[in-house]
Amino acid sequence: MEKNITHEFIMVMNKLRKLTHKHHSKDMVHQGEFMMLGAIHGCMEENRANQKNDPGVKVSELSDKIHSTKPATSKMLNALEEKGYIERISDKKDRRVVYIRLSAAGEKIIKESLHRMHIFAECTIKRMGEEDAKDFIRLLNKFYDAVYEEMKDMKRDKEDCEKE
Repeated sequence: MEKNITHEFIMVMNKLRKLTHKHHSKDMVHQGEFMMLGAIHGCMEENRANQKNDPGVKVSELSDKIHSTKPATSKMLNALEEKGYIERISDKKDRRVVYIRLSAAGEKIIKESLHRMHIFAECTIKRMGEEDAKDFIRLLNKFYDAVYEEMKDMKRDKEDCEKE
């Protein structure tokens, strides 16, 4: 493979990362926090669709959903609770079971962020042109698949090395 393509790829990925970091305003939640709020929102929607009457989502469910350890999940939840974006509810039958749900402020953040993302996406697609945007989406999906497969291979190679 040409070194130029590899170099260009790395450069454009870094430019995108810097651009998104640079335009992160102070009133916005951090990406990890937003992902956690989104996971809580998504789990609660799934529970409603499955007619589960739980008052929220268990920490273990969230850890599984975001592929994170329970301690890392708990740390993020503590930060979100301090900011007033989530609430913890103890199970009335079993005090050891704690549910997490979005507070009114957390719901507002999700709603506003999703609205801003949709507007941003629409404006970006309009600027790119619909055909280029469709091609880009197709290529991003192909890129995702390639990254996923490469990461699987790297994990398998690492496990093979550890066995030796």
